[in-house]
Amino acid sequence: MTISIRRLAKKALKIDSWNSDEDQARLVADAKTVFDVGANVGQSAKTYRRLYPLAEIWSFEPFPVTYQQLRASLSDERFHPTALALSDRVAKAELNIGAESITNSLLRRASDTGKAIEVPTDTIDHFCSAHDISNIDILKVDVEGAEDRVFRGASEMFSRRAIRSIFVEVYFHPVYEGMSTFWDLNGLLNNFGFGLCGLYSLNSSGNGLLSFGNALYLLRSNC
Repeated sequence: MTISIRRLAKKALKIDSWNSDEDQARLVADAKTVFDVGANVGQSAKTYRRLYPLAEIWSFEPFPVTYQQLRASLSDERFHPTALALSDRVAKAELNIGAESITNSLLRRASDTGKAIEVPTDTIDHFCSAHDISNIDILKVDVEGAEDRVFRGASEMFSRRAIRSIFVEVYFHPVYEGMSTFWDLNGLLNNFGFGLCGLYSLNSSGNGLLSFGNALYLLRSNC
């Protein structure tokens, strides 16, 4: 019988899965409300619709061209594409345009185009209050370095333990000006009552050090 090295490693480390979709479906099996923050053209929205056919999916994308593609990614009454950047204040901010749309950010980086547009920003706390959303089962955040702003804008929801899980892109060393790294975000989320349950899609830089990946967090009572 042939057993793959991957399977042996998973068994030795007592890991059920290195697939983030499988783990979210298993650990948050009955998700009813998903926030897709930094939705781009709807890649994650499509995944969450497959995992949770009946969930309300709120997808946030502030860049106009990309938002139009997002709107066309799904066509059902439980999908809510929203032209906003979620952050830590209700205001307006400059969105720096990256070399690719997936690198657009409220923060600057060396490889961006030098161009920027003004976009509206909102907080999770304010948005949820305005739209009568009491709980978020999955908060997915991929906003190119500004993840801590999104989390700080959800302090009231966190204090009520109204957010059940977080799936977030993390960097292990900074590539945007003033960004929080994995270590910063891990400490922040620990303080909000979350525990780290898995790391996925880890990428290394040319020097062999970890560069970026994704992390799954659950409220400690659920992890």
